[in-house]
Amino acid sequence: MQYIKKQWEKFTQKTLFGKASDILFVLLIIAMLIPASRKQISAFTARLIAMNPSVIDLEKQKTLSASEYQWEFTDMQGNTVSLSDFEGKPVFLNFWATWCPPCIAEMPDIQKLYDRFGEQAAFILISDEDPQQISQFMQKRGFNMPVYIHKTRVPALFASSSIPTTFVISPEGGIIIQKTGAAKWNSKKMVGLMKEMLQQKD
Repeated sequence: MQYIKKQWEKFTQKTLFGKASDILFVLLIIAMLIPASRKQISAFTARLIAMNPSVIDLEKQKTLSASEYQWEFTDMQGNTVSLSDFEGKPVFLNFWATWCPPCIAEMPDIQKLYDRFGEQAAFILISDEDPQQISQFMQKRGFNMPVYIHKTRVPALFASSSIPTTFVISPEGGIIIQKTGAAKWNSKKMVGLMKEMLQQKD
């Protein structure tokens, strides 16, 4: 009881900003203990700390082979799609899941990038979840980027044990960005890169 009294006295002597910070911290801890709000808080935190993706140095970039372009997946209607269907276009390839807070954190940025370049570049968001679950997630949040489902084994070039993992592929088939974790995909740097790839394509 004496300890609580002492802590209360310390709290009352703090500035208004100090008190607000303490209260916010306690509320955050409480919210993290509640499963329903944990995912949203984790996604918000991931969004705050997301960084701009870095372009891979030219000499370190890997290029897709003809066999890697044959990788197949299915669209939300169950139709088979091949990566080769998008050959010659800039490709934004993202592995994600609806339960993944960092994935949720970067989705609004991906949507904005898609709104801007979706007609000229290929956006491929890959998940292994149930299509109905994915559709509900997308509709609830107002996202309309194209989502695809795993069908065949992912090429080793794209293999990753973490999500989200994103690859940006040039029209020539070079992997110019490989990013694990949430990123700021609608940054000036990324918008400039997309424009540059589309100019080169023309």
